[in-house]
Amino acid sequence: MSDGVRERSGRWSVAGVGALTLAGVGFLYTAPLVIAAAAIPAAFAAYDALTTVPARGRVRVARSFDASAPRPGERVTVTLTVENTGDSAIPDLRVVDGVPDELAVASGAPRVSTALSAGAATTAEYEVVAKRGTYEFDAPVARARSFSGSTAVTVDIDPDGDTELVGQRAVDAPPITDSTTLRAGTQTTDRGGSGLEFHATREYQHGDPVNRLNWRQYAKTGELSTVEFREEHAVRAALVVDARTPTRVVPGPGEPTGTELAGYVGRRLHGALTAASIDTDVTAVGLDASHGAPLGPDGLPWADAADGRESAALVFEAVEAAADDTPSPDAAWQSAPPNAESWDAATTDWVPELGERLPPRAEVLVVSPLLDNWPVRAASALATRGYGVTVVSPDVVSESSVGGRLARVHRDLRTRTLRERDARVVDWSLDDPLDTVLDASLSHLLSQ
Repeated sequence: MSDGVRERSGRWSVAGVGALTLAGVGFLYTAPLVIAAAAIPAAFAAYDALTTVPARGRVRVARSFDASAPRPGERVTVTLTVENTGDSAIPDLRVVDGVPDELAVASGAPRVSTALSAGAATTAEYEVVAKRGTYEFDAPVARARSFSGSTAVTVDIDPDGDTELVGQRAVDAPPITDSTTLRAGTQTTDRGGSGLEFHATREYQHGDPVNRLNWRQYAKTGELSTVEFREEHAVRAALVVDARTPTRVVPGPGEPTGTELAGYVGRRLHGALTAASIDTDVTAVGLDASHGAPLGPDGLPWADAADGRESAALVFEAVEAAADDTPSPDAAWQSAPPNAESWDAATTDWVPELGERLPPRAEVLVVSPLLDNWPVRAASALATRGYGVTVVSPDVVSESSVGGRLARVHRDLRTRTLRERDARVVDWSLDDPLDTVLDASLSHLLSQ
């Protein structure tokens, strides 16, 4: 600790002055009692001079994370271990970890305050909320004081162990790993035609294929009929990510926004669907040219399944750019917008544009935190047009305030309305593993 910035408060200097003053007066007036009294402040001055920060004291700091690639919103435990590697005790040691400003401390404190004897160590744990991207921790700052408290040494310590927290940005593998559950990209319909599963029989019509004639009935009755099987169509999916302004709020300072979480879920869904050989189109609502998305004439970015993963990646990157487009952190420190209805009136509807773009018979997956009524209107309109609709919703509502509790009531009502209108709703609490949520949201597409 001797290599840092040394400070001396001078808190005991008055004791030295007092001792000299009393001794001088005692000798001047030949007063033995006054001379003896000078010994008291002299003892304090000597205590101050002799109790300094140990010159050979050394401190080692190690930092570790309990997760190597956390998802956005996941809590990561940071363990800070402080050890006195010198041969002298440190009577007052305080260490503060260098947590990045972008990360919120969810619980615990990133600091240690203790006395450490030679060779002793202590540990502190705290939790931060992970966000996408790479965040570098600064070096911990250590401050040691002497026994008297008049001398202090402050130094930055390069820690051992982890220095960067890397949050997940994209999906590396689909959440469903059992390949026996994946279908070959088809789904059955309620119409008869060519296929494998028996559907019905009908009267023979000229030109029907010979291999579909019901020869057994012809042998019994002499009447020709044709067998119809349940038709199968190729499964096609469309991802709609909600990146509008109402989604750009967070449960608390330093936590990921609803837009960021929606984009993250969208990436994971896209990776799982394409890995299952399901053609998947991707779009997002609420983006503009400043976010880097290639917008069409209708104002929507569109990545067709035939364009490959690179085209979809551009849309997701634009969503991430929109997630960073928050006026200020203070403006986002709210559990949900108090003026959701005014947002409803001000925002572009996008539903007609989506209806024009979506491929026929597509399974539509809307990813939205459900902070206003637009997702309900969009899902209801698409369902009435014959689309199967699933809403995957990351929950960013905090109930720590009256406004948050009111937002919870409104969000629950939206969820109930969606289910009453035959839309599937998958509610993702950030405390639950995302893989489990994705299994539930994709089961009707991927399971046999």
